[in-house]
Amino acid sequence: MCERKRRSAAAALAIAAFTFSILSSAVCAAQEPVYSLDQCIEIAQKSNPDIAIAGESYRKAEGNLLMNYGRLLPGFSMDFSTGHRFYGPSSVQFDASGRPVQDQGFDYEEYGFRLSSDVQVFDGGGNISRVRSAMFNRDAAREALTFRRDVIAASVIRAYYDLVRAKMLLGVAGESAESARRNLERTEALLDVGSATRADVLKARVRHSNTRLVLIKAKHGVELAKQDLSALLKIEGDRAIDVDTTMTIEFADLDAGTEVQHAMSYRSDLKSLEHTIKSARSGVSAARSGWFPTLGASFSYGWNDRKMAENLNFFKNEYSWGVMGYLSLNIFDRFQTSSNVRIAKADARIAEYNLEKAKLDAANQTRTLVLTIAQARERISVASETVEQASEDVRLAEERYRVGAGTMLETIDALVALTQAKADVIQAKCDFLIATADLAVATGKKIYR
Repeated sequence: MCERKRRSAAAALAIAAFTFSILSSAVCAAQEPVYSLDQCIEIAQKSNPDIAIAGESYRKAEGNLLMNYGRLLPGFSMDFSTGHRFYGPSSVQFDASGRPVQDQGFDYEEYGFRLSSDVQVFDGGGNISRVRSAMFNRDAAREALTFRRDVIAASVIRAYYDLVRAKMLLGVAGESAESARRNLERTEALLDVGSATRADVLKARVRHSNTRLVLIKAKHGVELAKQDLSALLKIEGDRAIDVDTTMTIEFADLDAGTEVQHAMSYRSDLKSLEHTIKSARSGVSAARSGWFPTLGASFSYGWNDRKMAENLNFFKNEYSWGVMGYLSLNIFDRFQTSSNVRIAKADARIAEYNLEKAKLDAANQTRTLVLTIAQARERISVASETVEQASEDVRLAEERYRVGAGTMLETIDALVALTQAKADVIQAKCDFLIATADLAVATGKKIYR
């Protein structure tokens, strides 16, 4: 009798601990802000450093394009100078009559004003090619920014549904632990009236202990998933995060060939590499411009006097101006142009090979994801049917055991099968949603609103 009381007290303590744990989790969940998937993506888009780096690269490319546009325009400069000039004693000089003059030092004020302009009319097409190269680089940086946003969005979706998965598995583990507890109480009650054996009670206790261990592991999984999502959203410190576990599953018939074709046409990183190739080819043309002559013109105006111009009128006297045209041809540049052309051609070929490799990887990734989605879809269907069958099996096993026609082992096996079936449904749904987001990135489709 004492042994039975100790067992009852232990069971009551376990039940109390379990109830306190569930209530604590519920209170914590109520205190944590619940984020939707769209909110998480929006937060990550604003705070992710990879997106910020890609954005700065785009702005840098825009600045480089503006600089190259400026090379097509005439340059203009204006400067003003003033100062005091000192001359020390010099050797004796003589005037036209042979008389010595100015054998002492002297000084005077000096003022100057300059205007100048220069324009390159023709440079072998180098400036135009550099503008085109910078333009394609700008376009490549813009596509790279778009792709980086999509990649981060997909990463958030993965972390979000990993947390959804962990929370729902925690719920299944809690249901399993509660079911095992009730089964243990029922078995102990049957033992008291002689309708169960001690072996049945031991099996029920082992089952209860195992479910509690699974519950502990599930709680730890939730905390890890929250940490991963918080890191993507840059939520630091003691701020907790929670997510909505509602999952909307929309099935669509996918064809691998069609998806690959879409990826080749719309995937942002492939478009970025295509722009990089065009930029590199324009770089070859820019390098070749060194073999051609340069044609240009310049204008200059200068004023200089020992006193300041009246009313700042630098165009009244003491001025000079000139207009010049020039033609320049570099006869021998120590192989600089030839080397630049070779380097530019190599860069263009490297860009082409990078695009070829990226297309192969994209096609393989797309086909793999289509298969993964198809498999997850089938898993959802089969696992959902299994949950219904396992629920009925548990009901029948418990009823058989109650009337003495079944064993405790059969009941436990049925409970384990039901728990596994519920977990399989959750796993399949989360895998489906994650793979769908990854496929959207792989094919260049918009994955967030």
